[in-house]
Amino acid sequence: MRVPLASTGLKSEQIEDAIAVLRSGNLTMGQRVLEFETAMAGYLEVDHFVMVNSGSSANLAIVEALLRPTRGAPRLAAGDEVLVPAIAWPTTVWPVLQLGLKARFVDIRKDTLSIDLRKAQKIVDENRNVKAIFPIHPLGFGIPGEELEQFAASNRLVLINDVCESLGSWSNGVHAGTNGLASSFSFYFSHHITTMEGGGVATNDAEIADDLRAIRSHGWSRDRSDSESWHDELSPTDRKFTFVSTGFNIRPMEIQAAIGISEVRKISQYVERRREIAEHVWQVLKPTGLNVIGHELLTGANASSHSWMHIPIEVPPEAFVKDRLIQELESRGVDTRPVLTGNFLQQPSAKRYLAFSEAPESFVEANEISANSFLVGCHHDLTEGQVNHLLESLSESADLARR
Repeated sequence: MRVPLASTGLKSEQIEDAIAVLRSGNLTMGQRVLEFETAMAGYLEVDHFVMVNSGSSANLAIVEALLRPTRGAPRLAAGDEVLVPAIAWPTTVWPVLQLGLKARFVDIRKDTLSIDLRKAQKIVDENRNVKAIFPIHPLGFGIPGEELEQFAASNRLVLINDVCESLGSWSNGVHAGTNGLASSFSFYFSHHITTMEGGGVATNDAEIADDLRAIRSHGWSRDRSDSESWHDELSPTDRKFTFVSTGFNIRPMEIQAAIGISEVRKISQYVERRREIAEHVWQVLKPTGLNVIGHELLTGANASSHSWMHIPIEVPPEAFVKDRLIQELESRGVDTRPVLTGNFLQQPSAKRYLAFSEAPESFVEANEISANSFLVGCHHDLTEGQVNHLLESLSESADLARR
């Protein structure tokens, strides 16, 4: 039996919704996208949600909107430095580099895998060029919003959030990441809900929302709430083709939104199932000496702050051989993977394009996590049989991997 890291999770009604879109002839961004955006804004309790074709594109669009707004002064300028975590996903970092900013890496906390704000403070104190912080809310853990807000405000930093891995994570009634200027979300099929590919940006800033609507579609004015203000002196024909900002073609498709509309209604159900699987894994691993990172948030008052995209397992090197453990799990059909990319600065691309950064060895916690941890799946679509096989495989493999 195979226990994958992820599943499409698509049900027959969603497939029928997708077929209906194909039959309608309305394929690119339209009414279904608008309906999905409204549903997501309602769930997240934000004023605006702008859908794009992926979470990676959402990050790109956010940075572009801050650099080149259509109204008012830019919030960031070329050469500014942006704090990012050392354990990251590439497309959190690359937009910073691609659009003329500089990524300043910060080590992570081993207990949450999130950016270490104490170490970030030291960097800010020593470097006046840091103008923004772009934390990732990792693998379902929502960094408390008040901590990020206080850190950003006290250091006069722009706060934007990558929440692509942590849909469904709440703290004190506020969804993870929604307290900054903008936050990105991903609906790739391994994440909490799926639109196959797909992503979006949540914001309470109306001007940023309008800029994002233009940026995702070549810089076009047509989907902005203020489109008429750009058209006063133009003919009816010209109004259809007015471009008011920089942009890309990162529009979503109607078929993505059609699938996503029903998914939004199931977020809480999916998150609860993931938490349930993670709890089972922790109960099985606890007697073995292996650690589930974040297990403290499986129960109690703060349980809602973790939505469990995957399950990070820490292997004490003095007691286990990690490679043997992973080999045993894989031989039993249990898929595993590293924690995101591990220390991103160890990646070949980072060594090539980010040579200005600190040496990878400087990030002690990120390197320890890279060396001693891995992920297994807890997708909400796993069957009871798959979950039982996962639990049995973890228990038996732990015995075989002991030193």
